[in-house]
Amino acid sequence: MGTWYTYRRKHKNRKGKKLIQQQTRDSLTWRAVLIGLACATTECLLAPYNDYVIRNIFLAGGHFPVAPFFVLTIFVLGINVFLKRVHPSSAFSPGELVTIWCIMLAPAGIPSSGMMRYALSPMVAYQYLATPENDWESLFHHYIPQWRVVRDHTAAQSFFEGLFDGESVPWGPWIVPILTWSAYVLVVYFVMICLSVLLRKQWVEYERCAFPLVKLPVEMAAQGSGSLGPLFKNSALWFGFAFPVFLHTMNGLHTFFPSMPHVPRDFWLNAYLSEKPWTALRPFQIVIFWSMVGFSYLLTLEVSFSIWFFFVFYKLQCLLGVVLGFQLTSGPGVQWTGKSFSAAQEAGACLTFVAIALWKARHHIKTMFEFRPSDEALPHGVTIFGLLGGICVLAFFNHLMGMSLLFAFGFVLFLLAMYVLLTWQVINGGIPFINPSFSPQSFFLTTLGTSKIHPSTLTSIMMHPVCLTLDLREFMMPNIMNGLKAADDARVKRRQLLIAMAVAMVIGLGVSYYSAIKISYAHGAPYTGGSWFMRQLEGLLVSPKTSTNWTNTGFMLFGSGFTIWLMWMRQTFLWWPLHPLGYTMLSSWATFKLWFSIFLGWGLKFSIVKYGGLKAYRSARPVFLGLVIGEMTCAGLWAIIGMITGISTGYRILPD
Repeated sequence: MGTWYTYRRKHKNRKGKKLIQQQTRDSLTWRAVLIGLACATTECLLAPYNDYVIRNIFLAGGHFPVAPFFVLTIFVLGINVFLKRVHPSSAFSPGELVTIWCIMLAPAGIPSSGMMRYALSPMVAYQYLATPENDWESLFHHYIPQWRVVRDHTAAQSFFEGLFDGESVPWGPWIVPILTWSAYVLVVYFVMICLSVLLRKQWVEYERCAFPLVKLPVEMAAQGSGSLGPLFKNSALWFGFAFPVFLHTMNGLHTFFPSMPHVPRDFWLNAYLSEKPWTALRPFQIVIFWSMVGFSYLLTLEVSFSIWFFFVFYKLQCLLGVVLGFQLTSGPGVQWTGKSFSAAQEAGACLTFVAIALWKARHHIKTMFEFRPSDEALPHGVTIFGLLGGICVLAFFNHLMGMSLLFAFGFVLFLLAMYVLLTWQVINGGIPFINPSFSPQSFFLTTLGTSKIHPSTLTSIMMHPVCLTLDLREFMMPNIMNGLKAADDARVKRRQLLIAMAVAMVIGLGVSYYSAIKISYAHGAPYTGGSWFMRQLEGLLVSPKTSTNWTNTGFMLFGSGFTIWLMWMRQTFLWWPLHPLGYTMLSSWATFKLWFSIFLGWGLKFSIVKYGGLKAYRSARPVFLGLVIGEMTCAGLWAIIGMITGISTGYRILPD
């Protein structure tokens, strides 16, 4: 790979125009690609055991996962330092380091909550959990296609209860459902890639989204004179690094040696909210993630302020609702940290935001339909026809799984709208752990009710793994978008990097299936997420038919209108402090877990800028980057200790 920046000059044209300097991009090197693929494969192989058997710190958690960052840290602070001293010409360039990080990032969620945590259980739970009392067999089994699930009863039983000595994993009954579901998942990934390419130029070049999760890896990979890059030569960074390292080392040792001191960072307020109307504020938690405090410093003040402000706004809505005598419930498809009324607002905000985002990108999309050659990661023709064709394939696939064709198209389009919104939250808000309160299930059950949804369609949407509909903390599209942005910053060819990331996704999917199924049969399904949706399905099919929930549909319309108002105010008044991003995350799991850390980051940045100005902001920036590096490095080290000993530390540095 060539230098960090290389240039070429275009010759003068006949009209005598000035010479134009144009930046060129470096090709990917084979060693970076192979190392990235090897590390990604190892990551997918180890994650099921690490995450769900010994319940260790998640290697693949969120959109800034531990494993890729820890490997990058090892290369930057270890391997590259050694190579520069022993054989400088063989040291890894910044582009190579970023390439390795991006390739590992692409499939990071697949062995964990991004796929395996929820995809396997529904294939066998429909049969294993069926009893004469719940009568699932006559209730909805006939709506499930034969090729969608494992039909062998012994294979299903062993999945949950483990194998006896001498038994081997029954791979045969899994082949058909795995292959068919993998085909569907790969189409979903391809559609995410097309959407990312479609929106990249608008979000990166026109709107200049912040991409906080990309800034640190790129700065770590940058090189200067000497063994370390300029970032690590700043003493302020090591001060920030030392703070979380000290705390996490002490707290980690406390889990092995209880006599060691422990510094609490997690405070539940439920005990203080035991009487009405204050019970409406439960659950309420204060927890400090120092990496999130660091990322918050990279955000604009309006974004960080809006995220924690709208979480408080949601809690005040809950309090007011109880005072006025409303029942605050969470219907099917609503994440546990939210309520039906807040999930409805988020759904309305989602649809409105996506409509506005596509409208703002209309000129760029129009130029893509001209099918001119471009330097995008995919040719315009592949992007447009791939997206449209992928949507049709996904809709038809869902139709084969039991949905009516019209409903299947609506289901897929709503799902893609969610993906666009959540990707925007990650790249603009630096949220490493997103999770909305709403889902396609909650949206359609609210707007249509069970009376307008056929039982076959209802069975299909409730058996759809929640890793693609509700628990989206590790879904693929933000990783793809961050990878495309990192390619720009590292000056590597987008198309080559995207191909390498796509290969990592395919390999990661196969390896994750192998590892997760082996672990499940060896340890009796240590993770069975998604099975509860079938219990909700039972309730929906047995209970009396419901019609449109006009109350929560009204909250959707309110969420839509409120989002339009927020965006109009932000466009009209420069002083307006609220960003619509915070409202789109109103009651999400991310704000529940991260609001106080974001509040700390916002408060510190606000104080530094107000009383120290731009110079103080720049001087303090390495301290906050050090917080991220220190916490993530500790997470990686404690994860290694847990895997070596086979014993979880019990100390979860990051959310699970």
